[in-house]
Amino acid sequence: MKKAFIDQVFLGLFLFVTLMGIGATISDNMEARDKYYNLKKITDNAVLTLAKYYVNVEENSLAAENVHQDMLSETPLGNEVKGKIVYKWDFTSKPNSVTATISNYKQETFWFKFFGLASFDLNAESKATITSVDTNKPTSTYSGGIAPFAVNDQAFKIGNTFDITYNLSANLKYSDKNSFYPVVTNCDCDCSFILSSKFDFSTLGYDTKSCNSTSAGCTTHGESEFGNYSKLIDDVYYSNHSINFENGTSDTPICLLGTYLGNTTSTWGTQINHLSSGLYELIGTTGEKLPIEMDIITLDSNAKANGIVRVKVTGYDFVTVSNPDNRYITLNTVIVPAKTKQIELVY
Repeated sequence: MKKAFIDQVFLGLFLFVTLMGIGATISDNMEARDKYYNLKKITDNAVLTLAKYYVNVEENSLAAENVHQDMLSETPLGNEVKGKIVYKWDFTSKPNSVTATISNYKQETFWFKFFGLASFDLNAESKATITSVDTNKPTSTYSGGIAPFAVNDQAFKIGNTFDITYNLSANLKYSDKNSFYPVVTNCDCDCSFILSSKFDFSTLGYDTKSCNSTSAGCTTHGESEFGNYSKLIDDVYYSNHSINFENGTSDTPICLLGTYLGNTTSTWGTQINHLSSGLYELIGTTGEKLPIEMDIITLDSNAKANGIVRVKVTGYDFVTVSNPDNRYITLNTVIVPAKTKQIELVY
């Protein structure tokens, strides 16, 4: 009986220790689980913050990351993982996406140490997609990729045909609703007309106070400047230069190509030849790249940029080899819904 009693005591002690061990390790597991969920909240917030900054403020991935890094400094856990979180942008796949990852975060244990496990390795990752979706109107105040053209503002309506013919900036009249005018990016200002004084390009090293459209260079180098513009039409289209009229930001200075070329027939013929070559790079030598959609800047009655209209180019009509006075370039387009960015947390 004494032995049986001792056996029961030892059995009781064993069960007690076992239950304590199980309870203790459950506590470690619960702490690790809670820490994982907190890490996941950080990566969730990271991708949403990055995507929203990129879409709504400026298309600058580094600036978006810096904003989130500042936010991490506001909490103890954020400070702890500030140097461990990794951001990854994917602008190649459709839709675009951003991923935030925290790898091998060490969650120290208390009870598990007695079983030889000093810490858990925790990993958290989140991904958000950035998708372009149609709005219910053809105009917008933001574009993530402008074409190097401008048209006069008007009552645009989705589905309407909109054939636009090239014209000199020198001939710009607000009443002319069927012309398009050349727009240059990263302009040097001496011969070009800035589109809107509401845009601050100072951070880009661009001082509008130095602009002088009467500069001698505007008459002696105008043809070469236009030639450079026409060579870059497809480059600008595919460069995804963003512009935001709500907060007056742009990732490149944007100007109307100036009036320095005048209206002489020889100059007009040169422009048409240059422009047709540049447009063929965009649409294909036989139009094989059509249809394509593009965002075109709209101008108010003071020739100031006031927004974006989206069109689909469906055809073209070029006459480039006849008498200069009879040469023209027309793009056949249809007004289509403007695009907006939609952000979705995938996981």
